[in-house]
Amino acid sequence: MRGWEVALALVVLASCLLGGLALAERQTPGPVIGVLQFSAPINFTTADQLVRLMEAAQRDPDIAAVVLEVSSPGGYATSSETVYYTLLNFRKHKPLVVVVNGLAASGGYYMAAAGNRIYASPSSYVGNVGTRGRRPTDPTLAPDELTSGPYKLEGGSRFEQIRQLDLVRNAFLNNVVTQRTHAEVNPLKISAAEIAEARIYLGSEALALGLIDGEGSRTEGVEAAAALAGLEHYRVVDLPTHLNLDPIPASSDLFSAAQSLLAEAPPGTVLMLDSRIPFPESTLAPHWEPLRKPRTDFNALWIDRP
Repeated sequence: MRGWEVALALVVLASCLLGGLALAERQTPGPVIGVLQFSAPINFTTADQLVRLMEAAQRDPDIAAVVLEVSSPGGYATSSETVYYTLLNFRKHKPLVVVVNGLAASGGYYMAAAGNRIYASPSSYVGNVGTRGRRPTDPTLAPDELTSGPYKLEGGSRFEQIRQLDLVRNAFLNNVVTQRTHAEVNPLKISAAEIAEARIYLGSEALALGLIDGEGSRTEGVEAAAALAGLEHYRVVDLPTHLNLDPIPASSDLFSAAQSLLAEAPPGTVLMLDSRIPFPESTLAPHWEPLRKPRTDFNALWIDRP
């Protein structure tokens, strides 16, 4: 065999060997820490997407833990509760570390409270535990509609609507207090009554009060997840990519996205949303407008009378 043929054979053999090693490394199963980003208000769509991703991560044998990066002002109460219980269920099977990426207010903090650990940068905004909704109205007669009961159109009196707001708030408050009181690293240092004031704290303040476990970012979150899972050697992967699922679309402007959520909210919706975001001045979204009860200006009641 000529010399150049030997050299060519060696090159081909080396290429095959390197390619095989790379392929084997890619296909070799092993412990994985998945990173999932949630940068959006919490609505029916984003909550459903997060639930599907977390349930898939729970079933995947290669995923040893998840780091959830949160940047959210909150959103619908029902969706926030769904996310909380989904994350809490995941935590029963695998470690979950939450990293606050700038903002975890109201429902966003409810999400964070489900984690084994919570990390946030000192300048992040954290807290705002509470509920809100539009000003309730007392039932009145609708001149162009028949109803089977006095509260059919409104769902109840203004006092019942306020009571329901408080009931949802109490569940939120109790869950936060329970989780943070039993936190292993930095347990809660303030009372439930103080949390119920719904203040928003900086990350450094939240750490001093026991609302988070440490200051940090993704790096600290991954290290904590590895420690909780008992891992020394692991890979860090983007969770949606690893699971071959669509990521949760990020909102480039959380304020505008939250305003849209408010505008599209069904009448009487209970919200766990950052209190600094005002209700929009606009009327109900067109697809909810048919649910609005006809209103008549007080003075107009007398204009057309003979």
